[in-house]
Formats: sequence, C-alpha cells, structure tokens
Amino acid sequence: MVKSVIILTDSTPVGKNSPLEAIRLGSGFMGLGEDIACKIVFRGDAVLTLSKMIDPTKVGIDSYAEHLEMAELSDLELCAVEEDLKARGLTKEDLIEYELLKIVSLANVSEMIQTAETTFRF
Repeated sequence: MVKSVIILTDSTPVGKNSPLEAIRLGSGFMGLGEDIACKIVFRGDAVLTLSKMIDPTKVGIDSYAEHLEMAELSDLELCAVEEDLKARGLTKEDLIEYELLKIVSLANVSEMIQTAETTFRF
C-alpha cells in the first residue's frame, strides 16, 4: 500500500475546480488512516486559494470554506510555495488561518516529490 502522497495543484481557483479537487483527494487519502502521509502543494496561481483576500462568492463561485474545513478535520497538511507567494505579492499574513499550513521553497517541493511514493497533479 502507498505510504506517502504529494498532490501538486497549480491552477487558478477561479474558473477551475482543480485546487478544490486536490483538497478532496487529499482528505480522502487521510481518511484511509494514519499509515498514509499526504500533503497538498499549492503552486502558481493555486496559492490564491489560500489567500484571505479572495472571496469566490463575489464571482458566483461557492466558498472554499467547506473544502478547507474538510482538510482541517482530516489533518491534511497544506503547503504554499514561497516563491509563488512572493510573485503574487502575498505573505504568510495574507493567508488563511490553518494550523497545518506551511510555507515551503521550490527546493523543498523537489525533495518532497523525490521522497513520496506517489505524486498527483491537478
């Protein structure tokens, strides 16, 4: 059985469901038990999913709150790539409050991918 999974998502959260589908998949893996380590890495425009300033309801899209609550209940670790945050003018203070949210470098992401048994991309 797979012991470690990395889910990469780099799509904009507006107009696509990819970041939210990544959260659903990650929560599903976490629901399989403590034997599977799963992390979601938000890259590129996907980091906007984690921004406090984004309100998807303003453009007629459902709130991300339900998905993020599901992730939190399943103890799913979320990682935002530092370089992508900086490119969009975001800092950790601009991000949602989420206990298992980590800021990681691209080098960290490379290490995570190399050590994970399985990687998915959304």
